[in-house]
Amino acid sequence: MKTNLLNQNLNNLLKSVEQNLQQYLKEKKPDNLHNLRLDIKKIKALFSFAEKGYNKKYRLTELKPLFKRAGEIREIQINSNLLSELPNPPTLLINQLKKKEKLLIQKLTQNSSPLFELIIDFRKKIALPKSLPDKKTISDYFEEGQLKSIKKLRSKKRERVHQYRTKIKKLMYAYNILPKRIQKEIKWNETEIDKQQEKLGNWHDTYAAIHFLSQEQVTHKTPQLIDDLIKKEKKQFKALFK
Repeated sequence: MKTNLLNQNLNNLLKSVEQNLQQYLKEKKPDNLHNLRLDIKKIKALFSFAEKGYNKKYRLTELKPLFKRAGEIREIQINSNLLSELPNPPTLLINQLKKKEKLLIQKLTQNSSPLFELIIDFRKKIALPKSLPDKKTISDYFEEGQLKSIKKLRSKKRERVHQYRTKIKKLMYAYNILPKRIQKEIKWNETEIDKQQEKLGNWHDTYAAIHFLSQEQVTHKTPQLIDDLIKKEKKQFKALFK
């Protein structure tokens, strides 16, 4: 088995978190914020894989504040973009969201130093096993994960379908760090899963937008917007099972 693969991936991901945060603070590009959160999700997947293989808990405590703050900004960006693509975009509501986004960005910028310190602390205290688990343990991890996930999808209940999406993404991130020779021994249809994840992602953006708008201060157009999104969400959700 390849040695120190887990720690190499962890260190690369932490470097990427720092770089994306630095870049975002400098240029304010949404892609950097998206990539930062994606890096942290991949670290979480790495920990899930290591926990199963070595029966030991690994925690993301130091990275949670950054993940949460970045998530608050990303939620507004995603929903603003979704609203902008509607046939009759609600300009007033979009402008309100943009103002809220600006305030959150200012808050992140002004309080960024402690976040960098937390990343440094996290790097110092976390060390993963130097060797991968044996092949059977790896195979069982993916087989059990996929079986549990499929049960959630087959329920056709929205929250459980979202849990399915999250679990499959976690498995996908773990799969991608493995050497090719081990990947070949795992039953994993990467092409089909990628296609499915795109459909699930589009559905979830709409589903999350309905919840988000329901919590926001409404304009006179908001109820109609929500109704339109509910119709769109129902079509997208139905299409997941065709």
